[in-house]
Amino acid sequence: MEKIRVWDLPLRLFHWALVVCVLGAYACVKSAGITEGWLSETGLDWMTWHSRFGYGVLTLILFRLIWGLFGPRYAQFRHFITGPTRVLTYLRNPSQVIGHNPLGAWSVVAMLAAFGLQAVSGLFASDDILFDGPLSSLNPTLSRIFNSLHHASEWVLISLVILHLCAIIYYTLFRRQPLLRAMVTGDLPVTRDHHAGAVEPALDNAPVALRAVIILLACAALVFWISQY
Repeated sequence: MEKIRVWDLPLRLFHWALVVCVLGAYACVKSAGITEGWLSETGLDWMTWHSRFGYGVLTLILFRLIWGLFGPRYAQFRHFITGPTRVLTYLRNPSQVIGHNPLGAWSVVAMLAAFGLQAVSGLFASDDILFDGPLSSLNPTLSRIFNSLHHASEWVLISLVILHLCAIIYYTLFRRQPLLRAMVTGDLPVTRDHHAGAVEPALDNAPVALRAVIILLACAALVFWISQY
């Protein structure tokens, strides 16, 4: 079996940075609930760190949306998002697909939408105790709506993460597709259904990295400006 470059370095870094930010935000908000009584004594401001990780999530989601338009081949939404017919065809005959398969593509869309909405709602959320989002004072009614949404969507996010992990385990153990390793190295083994010479690899060079840095800095600047509102 030959290997081809599927996931470019910026996309791989985005993936693992998002994992860190999501886990960090979740751990901080749970720690804030546990340690609320002695928070002032320890000097640990968990909700401040929760918001920082949230800003990180928002920055990364914005980057991924732009990268889905201007990134390399397999990062582009137009390359992997398909209609229901392609999804049903794939379910009937789940052969290997270079990049996201039609079902996994919609899983990516769902997770980007869910985590993006969670990050945006956090900007407006306020519980009047531990946390006030930078935009929470714009409209009290809107703030209450987003605050409820921010808390109510927790189990939706957890469910999506669990489904994502189950899919990785399934494809790794039963389909012999090392998805986790591919998201580390960027390379995916090509099975007998494909020929490496006939498959276009993803660009993963210095110009791609520079483009990613520029986009990421622009997204970070925008989120920082919002956080200072």
